[in-house]
Amino acid sequence: MNLTQQRKSTGRKVAVAGLLSFAMLGGAAHAQVQRGFIGAHEYALPDPAGMKPWNVFVEYSTFQKTKKVWNGSGDRTDAGDVETLVSLSKFVHFWEIAPDVGIAMELIVPKVSVNDRENGGGVSGIGDALVGPAFWIRPNANWTLGTDLGFLQVPIGDRDLRGTRWNFVASVFWDAQYDKFNWTGNVAATFLGPTEDDGAPDPANPYAFTNRFGYRVSELVEPYVGIDYAWQNSKDDAPSAHEWVGTIGAMFHLAPTYHLAVHYQKGIEGENMPVSNNINVRFAYVF
Repeated sequence: MNLTQQRKSTGRKVAVAGLLSFAMLGGAAHAQVQRGFIGAHEYALPDPAGMKPWNVFVEYSTFQKTKKVWNGSGDRTDAGDVETLVSLSKFVHFWEIAPDVGIAMELIVPKVSVNDRENGGGVSGIGDALVGPAFWIRPNANWTLGTDLGFLQVPIGDRDLRGTRWNFVASVFWDAQYDKFNWTGNVAATFLGPTEDDGAPDPANPYAFTNRFGYRVSELVEPYVGIDYAWQNSKDDAPSAHEWVGTIGAMFHLAPTYHLAVHYQKGIEGENMPVSNNINVRFAYVF
């Protein structure tokens, strides 16, 4: 095997291993931007004061095609051809838990498919579910502030996709609306629990900072752009990793009770993780 082949083989291993980790964590792993699937108005929640209980179903789908990985010097290197499809089905019930404080109880079930297009083989099935509450307030007419506090990721997925550990997921989120301009964002962390497999790698906790900036040009269409950052410190023999990612997309306000958002993400700069190259679709239905 020559030097070029060795580099390509190493890159492919990084891509497959990283994307499997991403798949098992249902979109919240060190291999990818944790919440890159979110679109504009992700946290545009109503004033909880006097709010009647309501529900929402959201389906997120992310298709990532990995042909490059960031190496330790920040260069793109070949990584074969790995395709990953992750769909997250989210069921949420909302109510006012205290005066002027809303709560959303969420259940998120990931469906995963990872395929090595260059060498054949792959895995598919159900990933590890997440369950937990989010809380929010509306300090004024323009802002929503909240937190996903105490989400647990439970290792109950299919055999080849189980994460073999309980994880604690938390974030702080916000939504600002000024006339036609919208800013949606969050800061998120996944605190990895001990693995059930003796001798398995114990990676550092991944973190992410996500932003979406939208401008509603009509009743139907709202284009948006975004900038995301994901990072992970070094631990044991694993080096630190990070990536800056750009986003461009549009949200379609189809009806008062449902909408569709689509965006594309591309890695801008990074080290020691797959280069983001994905399409994301979100459909939400309120009932």
